[in-house]
Amino acid sequence: MTTVAVTYTIDERRFMRACHALWAYRAIGQWGNYMLAAFVTACGAFLLWQGVPGPWAYVLFAGVAVFIIMNLLRDRLWCRYYHTAEKYRAPITATVGADGASVDSAEGVHTQPWSLFRSFAVTDEFLFIIIDQRQFSVIPLDAFENQTQAAAFEAVLVDHLKRLPRRRL
Repeated sequence: MTTVAVTYTIDERRFMRACHALWAYRAIGQWGNYMLAAFVTACGAFLLWQGVPGPWAYVLFAGVAVFIIMNLLRDRLWCRYYHTAEKYRAPITATVGADGASVDSAEGVHTQPWSLFRSFAVTDEFLFIIIDQRQFSVIPLDAFENQTQAAAFEAVLVDHLKRLPRRRL
């Protein structure tokens, strides 16, 4: 089996774009959330306009406010994570092979067996190796020298991990 390595850097803006891409891939994306909030707001406005008695419209508005705050907080927490993570301060080399995945970064060299990982996902711009619901490694697809190297990297992942299915709302 082959070993494939890729070296890349990722800045905060790109890291957050990757987070948004992964959330959208999992059907909990930022714009989908805001569209849902707009729909619920419209429902609450309709209830007020129709003069429906009771607190239902206000309950909907409060739910939307909490939902939007949680969405903004999620962005803020991941930005904070990016700034506190040492590994993003220097180039990162990700290597995959028969024994597992290895990351060489400013934090040091970490090699993990495939059993630690849950799955992987590929979007238009990024490749994600997913550890659990909140932990993942992101690799920009343009970091690969060519399509052949990207395909070889993905082939190693396919041999050891399942591809996370794309979910839609």
